Amino acid sequence: MRCLVFGFGYMGKIRCQVLQRHPAVREIIVVEPDVRVRARPEGAIPTSFLLPSDPIPWDTADAVFICTPNHLTTQLCVEALTRCGRVFCEKPPGRDWDDFCRIEEAARATPGHLLVFGFNHRMHPSVQSAKALIGRGGLGDILYMKGTYGKSGGMAYPQNWRAKPELAGGGILLDQGIHMLDLFQLFLGPLRPTDALLRDAFWGCGLEDNAFVLLQSEQGIPAFLHSSGTLWKHTFHLEIGCRDGYLIATGLLSKTGSYGRERLVIGKRQFEDETLALGNPREEIVHFDRDESWDREVSEFLAAIQERRPATHGTLEEAKRVMQIIRDVYAMAGRRLVQEPR
Repeated sequence: MRCLVFGFGYMGKIRCQVLQRHPAVREIIVVEPDVRVRARPEGAIPTSFLLPSDPIPWDTADAVFICTPNHLTTQLCVEALTRCGRVFCEKPPGRDWDDFCRIEEAARATPGHLLVFGFNHRMHPSVQSAKALIGRGGLGDILYMKGTYGKSGGMAYPQNWRAKPELAGGGILLDQGIHMLDLFQLFLGPLRPTDALLRDAFWGCGLEDNAFVLLQSEQGIPAFLHSSGTLWKHTFHLEIGCRDGYLIATGLLSKTGSYGRERLVIGKRQFEDETLALGNPREEIVHFDRDESWDREVSEFLAAIQERRPATHGTLEEAKRVMQIIRDVYAMAGRRLVQEPR
């Protein structure tokens, strides 16, 4: 397979590394305007670089990966759908609801298309293990979910494209909280926000650096998200309360390791007739030291192409539901997702 990769920043490099390991890939072509960041990924698969102004070999591409800043995503995704039809696009799917609708319209107009969005958190081992423990035979039905996902912007954050409304579209909710919203829907199905508070508390760049969102499933199950750009200690914490126990996924296997070791706490409900310590049930802790989410995500996408079947992960409908939530949260909070530059 011959793969086109647009953008060679943080995510573009990760995707190229994964493609280098995939047995079906024979060539990688990277389109990147900044010649300073070009560096051939380690591996035996031939990798070449093009400028955006160079002729793009759409006709011979088997798959296209969009790994660009948010303001470029929509136009590239639409063109890739039209010219190739097999597209893997990083989250978020556009800067706002209008951007997403343009992508959806192009997808609907492309017969036999395959469009996947990058929501790799679903494939993290702690999340997959937690999913297997829900329901009959496990910890029973879900009673509630809570998620905290946040990072420290760092000294250079104000200069980053993510801090510029016209480029990013939204703040920490769109940039990182979107992953937790997607996980909520993995466990609970479609959700709607019932209350939300957004704050630009620290960075002062015109985008939210803290988002507090209360949601409800179609069955009435509540979920609460705190998405933050001012958590000075990088944090991933997903808590799932069930009828017969609870699950707590913490830490996240990442490139930097700053979120800590990934683990899953499994606790079973025990009343005073079962334990000597009421409210302190016995817990099992499972650690994970290998993250295969990136590889599994790309492998599933390429397999769907080869087998001429629909994708099973990161689909257009899943992305649409999470973008609807974000659209409604911004409307509820009384602000637009994209602000014009001053």
